[in-house]
Amino acid sequence: MSNEYNEALLEPLKYYRESLKDTFQGITEDYFQDLVNQSQVDINKNKDLIDKYTNVSENRNQSNSTYKRFGIVRIIDFIVGIGALIYGVYQFSQPQMDILSIVICIAIIALCIGLYVYWIRPNRKSLEEKLNDLDATLSQIRDEGYEMMQPLNELFHSEMTAELIKKAIPFIHLDSNFNMERYEQLVKDYGFLEKDDVNRSTLDITSGDILGNPFVFIKRIIHWIDDYTYEGTREVVYTEEYIDSDGNTKTRDVSETLRATLKRPGPYYADRISLVYGNHAAPNLIFHRRPPEKGLFNFGGAKIQLAKRIAGLRKKSEDALEDGGNFQALANEEFDAQFNALDRNNEVEFRVLFTPLAQSNYKDIFENSPYGDDFVFNKQCKINEILTDNSKDWNFDTVPSQYYDFSFEKIKEKFINFNCSYFEHMYFSFLPVLAIPVYQQMASTDYIYKKSYDFKYNDYITEMLANKMNLGLFIPPDATQRSNVKTLLKTSHYKKEADSEIIKVDAYSYRTIEHVDEVPVTAGNGRTYYVPVKWNEYVPVTKHELIEVAEVDTVDDDFKRIKELNHYQRSENNKNGSFAYGRHRKTQMELTLRVLKQRLLMHSITLLIVEKATDMLFFRVMIEFNPYLLMPTKVV
Repeated sequence: MSNEYNEALLEPLKYYRESLKDTFQGITEDYFQDLVNQSQVDINKNKDLIDKYTNVSENRNQSNSTYKRFGIVRIIDFIVGIGALIYGVYQFSQPQMDILSIVICIAIIALCIGLYVYWIRPNRKSLEEKLNDLDATLSQIRDEGYEMMQPLNELFHSEMTAELIKKAIPFIHLDSNFNMERYEQLVKDYGFLEKDDVNRSTLDITSGDILGNPFVFIKRIIHWIDDYTYEGTREVVYTEEYIDSDGNTKTRDVSETLRATLKRPGPYYADRISLVYGNHAAPNLIFHRRPPEKGLFNFGGAKIQLAKRIAGLRKKSEDALEDGGNFQALANEEFDAQFNALDRNNEVEFRVLFTPLAQSNYKDIFENSPYGDDFVFNKQCKINEILTDNSKDWNFDTVPSQYYDFSFEKIKEKFINFNCSYFEHMYFSFLPVLAIPVYQQMASTDYIYKKSYDFKYNDYITEMLANKMNLGLFIPPDATQRSNVKTLLKTSHYKKEADSEIIKVDAYSYRTIEHVDEVPVTAGNGRTYYVPVKWNEYVPVTKHELIEVAEVDTVDDDFKRIKELNHYQRSENNKNGSFAYGRHRKTQMELTLRVLKQRLLMHSITLLIVEKATDMLFFRVMIEFNPYLLMPTKVV
């Protein structure tokens, strides 16, 4: 067991609630204060500037409200004037003119014109000029504020969150990157799936080990097919007979709006973050658990639902006894019913994990976690996968630009809130794993890297990088451009190219074909009418591109280079999004890629200049190279 182990982890939620949450915030505040001291920014001077900005901003808001009111008055003035003109013309056209009305109309028109010329227009113009001046002043103050805060903004880098986590919980080690060593360990030693689902694409990733056992957080975009509901309407008019109050039979025309609906399949997408955790404890155990459903159809309240589950649990035990099955309910029926992993295949190993202490921890999670019972827990032998509802709101990107501001207090607020939120989401994703004491006592043996693969980068890393590029480079040309149609990228190793690797990117999307179906609907007269309903057919389309991935080592000015790459990635020079690098931990391994533009005879290949150093992994800027000319053609 690592000397970093803390016995307080035996009750992980209590540990977070009573100690760790405040500890992490304190560490974050101290870390930020160190940055402030290093930057030597003048906080008081910035406060005075922000006070000035606030006053000018309030003045602008007041002026803008007055400007809008004058806009309303202008509209009213216009409506009244036009109304008077129309009525005056109408009276003038009558055989017997109402002179008084015409005079009044002329007076109103003159008044409206006068109001507009001498009051509304001058005041609106004056307010417009004032607003422009105030906007210019606000812009000048913001520029001054950014210049004032530049020394602090320049100190931020993408590795800060990892450093804070390491300070607060040293038993969590974050990798420099999800490299082939970690990938091979998970695949060969724990049974992690080598090939990911074609309906999932990696957006971001971070890996490491917790108490010596490997993990990887994977942010994916997932795709599935489900029904869309389409609606059509048709107006019909028909004649019906009715009896009036005198008893006479009469007819009348009836207008009715008929409505029809159709369900047709189509694509859906969502972002999800999952934790994949490897542990040798209970190596043969398989189960899948889901949190209880929430919503309109979950009637009766939590106690009634729990009672139903306990009854189902007992029935399953009785059936297993009669049929010779292996299922046996735990003595703690309440936990067994609430955890609800009834498809488990090994009762002995299930009890090895879910000891009385583990059950107590889960009871604490179910009852006292701020997120409640919100987690999916799938165990497949040595691989554990955790998906939490709260992680849907987890901002996974530690890009430093999110802290930038011209206000010191805003910078501080952004920095502390982001990192505390990041830590909370990470810890609560770990919580179902930490709640099992056996997992904390089972440390992984050192894995000897065997170099089982011919390629250097796994598909998770290359997918992440492809998704960081301009998606327009990969979208199939016939794909439909609409909000519910996205392009999902999958990568695979293509070939080696000197010190880099060529990666194939398969892009999956849809084009739409509009159809109209005639749906029969019965009207109030008993007749059937056909209502047209428009619907879309989603036809899969694909596109294939090649990208290049490479690495460069460096030991000097690591964070400075990161900021340079970050700046370049977001600069006008990269407006087509053909350059991307991935955010990784500690060693700053940066991956750079370019779409390789394929041509029939002569195609340009992007090569990277590789520099070797000791321990650090890094990238340099690239040179585009024509293999036929054997000379650089473009320096990026």
